[in-house]
Amino acid sequence: MIKINKYISQLKPSATLAINQKVKQLRNKGETVFHFGFGQSPFPIHNSIINALKENASQSHYLPTIGLEDLRIQIGKFLKTHQNINANWEYIFIGPGSKELLYQTIIILEGTFLIPKGSWVSYLPQIHSKNGKYVILETDLLDNFKLTPKVLEAYCKQNSNEQKTLILNSPNNPTGAVYSSQELQNLAKICKTYNIIVMSDEIYSQVNFKDNFSPSISTYYPERTIVFGGLSKVFSAGGYRLGFMFLPKDLQQYQSVFMSLFSETFSAVAAPIQFAAIKAFKMKLELHNYIKNSNKILKGISSYVYSELKSVNIECTEPQGAFYMMIGFNNFKKEINALGIYTSESLAEYLLDTYKVALLPGCDFYFNKKDFFFRLAFVDFNGKEGLKALEKEGNIDEAFIKKHCSNIFDGVKQIKALITNLDLR
Repeated sequence: MIKINKYISQLKPSATLAINQKVKQLRNKGETVFHFGFGQSPFPIHNSIINALKENASQSHYLPTIGLEDLRIQIGKFLKTHQNINANWEYIFIGPGSKELLYQTIIILEGTFLIPKGSWVSYLPQIHSKNGKYVILETDLLDNFKLTPKVLEAYCKQNSNEQKTLILNSPNNPTGAVYSSQELQNLAKICKTYNIIVMSDEIYSQVNFKDNFSPSISTYYPERTIVFGGLSKVFSAGGYRLGFMFLPKDLQQYQSVFMSLFSETFSAVAAPIQFAAIKAFKMKLELHNYIKNSNKILKGISSYVYSELKSVNIECTEPQGAFYMMIGFNNFKKEINALGIYTSESLAEYLLDTYKVALLPGCDFYFNKKDFFFRLAFVDFNGKEGLKALEKEGNIDEAFIKKHCSNIFDGVKQIKALITNLDLR
């Protein structure tokens, strides 16, 4: 019998990728499925980025392991202008997606990783793969499932001697919540007191429904906050696989450690992609407006979904950015239990089989299996068509969503049908 790493063998495929594959298989069979399970930007990559990629298709040489110097300089400017972060470009690294850079950082850091309940699915499997220590910190729907200083400090007081790394994601996947400047300042005070390292996942920063970008904890705790970002969400370029990270002051002495691990794993990101990324991170006015229009559509859809589901007493986080919201059926637990359903996984299967609605169960995001919470991604529509319609119609209302985002419109009706069909006597 061949022996393999037991910590790796215990992992399951990424929940987001697995649900996407399942929906594709059902649709290939001709079945109608309302796909709220996968969080990929629905909008086309802006032509300026595509043209830059074409112009650099002949770039075939290996680039430096930590990335093209011009790109790193440009990302430094981008972070200052578009995220209010002072970043020395010499400590900005380029990798094949922020997901990979998060993983490499988790491999390097020792101690205990702190994950707020309601965080991205891949953080914990990445920690599991190295048999790392972790704690899930409690959050509450009343706070939009955002971590509070009270919860963070309570843990730190009881575990003051260990090295701690907080993984914070804003705008948040799966909730759509955005931490305010004041909330981040309050968390930063606790982090400073207990010398916490922060891995700040800001991949959705400019997908914000109120402002041009989302506040960063790095502004208030620059000495130990590692910032992560990339092309995938803001620039609708998930397939380009380019991310970046910025190493803060207290970790810059370990730059060679990161470089060494990068050199022994991914070597360097594809050269044409790096040259194209320079164009993206310049964020010219045309591209900036394109992103604003994309956000306007996402905001309109999120408001519609939120109000429709709340109208039938479904629990919802109120999205402030990203592509997601958490929804809950806990107000109907007794009636759902009567169907022989007791976990979010079982309810997800029931919704897909009976109502053709694909949602990810909350247990994939560190909720209790018996809590009927789910992540709903509201991106199952043709973004190119939506942008053209916005230009003509200018308003994102129910009629717009019904006409141009029919899978969202019909999928919401199916979710509401579950409630209608329950025996609520």
